[in-house]
Amino acid sequence: MEITDQNLEALSTYLRKTLSANTNERLEAEKTLKQIERNENYTSLLLTLCERSTTPDELRRASVITFKNFIKRNWPSLDESNSISIRDRNHIKEHIIDLMTRSPEYIQEQLSDAITVIGRSDFPNRWGTLLDTMIKQFQQQSSNSFQSINGVLKTAHSLFERYRYEQKSDELWLEIKLVLEKFAPAFTELFKSLMAYFPQKESDPIEMKNIFNSLCVIIKIFYDLNAQELPEHFEDNIDIYMTHFLTLLSYDYPKLHSNNNDPGILDQVKTEICRAAALYADNYSDEFKPYTQQFALVIWSLLTRLDLSSSYDELIGTAMKFLSTLAARSHHCSMFAGGDTLKIVCEQVILPNLFLRTSDVEEFEDNPEEYIRKDIEKSDSATRRRAACDFLQALCIFFESQVVSICSQHIDSMQKEYLQNPKQNWLKKDTCIFLVLALASKGETQKFGITKTSSFINIQAFYSSSILPELQNKDIDSLPLIKADCLKFLIDVRNQIGRDALLISIPECVRFLSSNNMVLQTYAAHAIERLLLVRSSADQKFTSITKDDLIPYAQAMYDNFFRILTSDKSYENEYVMRAVMRVSSSLSDRVLLYLNQLMEKLVMILRRSCKNPNKPNFNHYLFETITVLIRTSLSKNVGVLDQFEQILFPVFTQIFTDDIAEFVPYVLQIIGFLLESHSSGSTSIPIAYQALFQSILTPSFWDRSGNIPALSRLLEAYIEKAGETIVLEKLTTVLGIFQRLVSQSKIHDHEGFAILNSLIIHLPLGCLNNYLKDIFIVIFTRLTKAKTQKLIRCIIVFFSYFTIKNGAQELIIQVDSIQANMFQMVVERLIIPELSKVDDNGKKICAVAVTHLLCDPEQMTKGIYLNNLWLALLQALLRLFESSNILQTMSTADRKKQAEAEAEEELLVGLDDTPDYTPVFSRLAFAKKPRADLLGSSIPDARCHLAKCLQTLTSSHPNQFLNIMAHGLSREDLLEIQKYCALANVTLT
Repeated sequence: MEITDQNLEALSTYLRKTLSANTNERLEAEKTLKQIERNENYTSLLLTLCERSTTPDELRRASVITFKNFIKRNWPSLDESNSISIRDRNHIKEHIIDLMTRSPEYIQEQLSDAITVIGRSDFPNRWGTLLDTMIKQFQQQSSNSFQSINGVLKTAHSLFERYRYEQKSDELWLEIKLVLEKFAPAFTELFKSLMAYFPQKESDPIEMKNIFNSLCVIIKIFYDLNAQELPEHFEDNIDIYMTHFLTLLSYDYPKLHSNNNDPGILDQVKTEICRAAALYADNYSDEFKPYTQQFALVIWSLLTRLDLSSSYDELIGTAMKFLSTLAARSHHCSMFAGGDTLKIVCEQVILPNLFLRTSDVEEFEDNPEEYIRKDIEKSDSATRRRAACDFLQALCIFFESQVVSICSQHIDSMQKEYLQNPKQNWLKKDTCIFLVLALASKGETQKFGITKTSSFINIQAFYSSSILPELQNKDIDSLPLIKADCLKFLIDVRNQIGRDALLISIPECVRFLSSNNMVLQTYAAHAIERLLLVRSSADQKFTSITKDDLIPYAQAMYDNFFRILTSDKSYENEYVMRAVMRVSSSLSDRVLLYLNQLMEKLVMILRRSCKNPNKPNFNHYLFETITVLIRTSLSKNVGVLDQFEQILFPVFTQIFTDDIAEFVPYVLQIIGFLLESHSSGSTSIPIAYQALFQSILTPSFWDRSGNIPALSRLLEAYIEKAGETIVLEKLTTVLGIFQRLVSQSKIHDHEGFAILNSLIIHLPLGCLNNYLKDIFIVIFTRLTKAKTQKLIRCIIVFFSYFTIKNGAQELIIQVDSIQANMFQMVVERLIIPELSKVDDNGKKICAVAVTHLLCDPEQMTKGIYLNNLWLALLQALLRLFESSNILQTMSTADRKKQAEAEAEEELLVGLDDTPDYTPVFSRLAFAKKPRADLLGSSIPDARCHLAKCLQTLTSSHPNQFLNIMAHGLSREDLLEIQKYCALANVTLT
């Protein structure tokens, strides 16, 4: 495509149609653009439209957005044949910076995003001129071109920002060194010139705003370039930067303040300076020491002048973080020790910022979901209240007794004022509760709440005197925010107040479930769920609250839970659904009393959620709850299996039919769990499973990555339960799935091996004979093309299953059929160095298989591999025994209990929320398969098995192998073998 007026006009026509309100016209234009975008000069045409001032604004905007999106999709794929041509890449890199600086802001922003994508892929190795071009733009800009300067600065920040968090490496530091050598001197000169220039422009508010926009980005870049370690350039110029930073912190210009709730540009500049100062105080304290006192005084003064407007929240939070950094460091904390300093800090800086503001109360009332997210999920890290709490806790590191003493006076005072007039002074009660938690907590986790408390705060006494009476108040809807605070306090201190207090609290939490306030409902449900996880102090294996403790309240809990979950405003409340799951699990077999009503409600909720599955955590706990009920019921009566299938399969079928991608992996896991619960043999597998089998073999099912783990597990269940019938009929297709997963996916190759291992275990000998050579070729081809540690471990485990089922000699024959003497290479390069790295689930099977490799095949005992491999393989097996205790065979009941215990542990902490949910795989903990032991009771201890096999080998080859071991093994290895022989009650002769 040449850059001609005709082509530009045609491209303009397509872009204009992409803005059409007519869906068909818009889609057709987008399809056409997709078809022509691979043509050379496509990007040049787009940029030409962006550049021409005669192009209408809507088309300039459409062209630059199309350009940016095209770059995002295609630039990083440098080696792909359908990527952007080298000629177009070079043309873009030669002109895009200059074009950006000459463009209106709406185009500049899009081009800056595109430059960032290009830079992350090509800078510095394939875009060596980028820094020079940026520096040139700094030097060429006249004083009235701050929009252009800002465009370059923002692009630089977007490129350098990763230095803040990327792991240190030689490659990274070489890049930073290049940036510092080329960019830093010009960058510092620009900063100095702006600092000299802005006082001259105080009469021009627009120019001042442009200058401070540039200064704000400059300070962000300063942080970027200093984040890894202190560069020599900035150490040499530290006085310039710190002096100017102090000037800006003290500077005021009312017209640069915010006109609404968003921070003004001057406040943003001060926020970035506080952030940079905290970095220096924390990481480069020696170099920063001469400036510490000045910064502390200026920032302290700043904090005392700012009001409660939310526009100052980030500035106040960052400023207090700087002071927290000083307070927590032994070489800086002394500045808080003199005179009344601590008292002034607590009373003038910390306490005022602990009080809720009107906007916080409004959020509690009008936006309860956001309030809950900030409070329960600790996403309030950027709030001034959280910053004040962190500052308070930092002061307690070195001044705990003094700080507690100061704050206790205020706690007592606020308590009295609240009791005198609760309706008027309830905000003081809220602050009091928050302050006690801040002072008491010396360690906290999401899993256990507060784990360590201050010796100066009596948590149990405060709970009994100030929290429990509020929870026992008959009017559950009075002062709802205080009630929520008290429930939150209970949640946080649950591991500190003892079983008796927990038991008293349970019925109070149940009462609050009936509140009409969404926050109270949620906190009550969350409290119940968290209390049920508290471990008994006598035996950490058991929870403090037992199923017998729950029975009196179970019906009321369920009634209220489902009242909430069927209401209009809280029907997808993840905390309530998680509480349903936890109560159902904690009730154990007693949950069967409520089984019918629970399944009816859960299926109804599942059908409703199918219409709009937009709450991933809620959905997960919904399926976990269903799985808990299935698992508990089947543990008591396998006969109810068909009832669950009758209830669930209709809605599961609808999920498949409607292709609800978020739910399909869950459904597949539950179906797999149900199928595993059937006895083996095709006659016992219902027709519904036989019909589904054909569907799960279709390639489209396996195209979604999120489906694969569940599909693999379900396919393994089919192989186990109907391997000789319906699976055998489709064996070629099943092996095709194995080949696809192993050959094409580093992420899911282990799922392919799991399917293959299941075929080896459950199909009769001989069923796979015609496919074995192809199977081994697939494995070794993948190993040659893309070897990974995970792949090697999977291969070793597969070899082990194959050996146990088909014999060690057959394994050697199959491997050597690929290439003469290949087995020696496999043992030397894979098995010997990697055997001890196999995970615990595979160690026993591998140990037994290697034992048979040592003792069974003639190739090893008297053939070509005896001298080269036998001793080294035995040493590798001994290392495997040392790396982990190979446990004796667990009973089926024990394995089941272990799986249930592991499920509980996995669910102690909730799933992470994802703002953009995609249907990736989330494993259902309660549907987890118990660890299988193929060897069962036939080989209870792999070490004893080795001893017995060695006895057989040495007796049939007198002296030969005893001599090999005596001369080749270390004294420690020989003693280990003797120990195994003693365990097995055998003697080597």
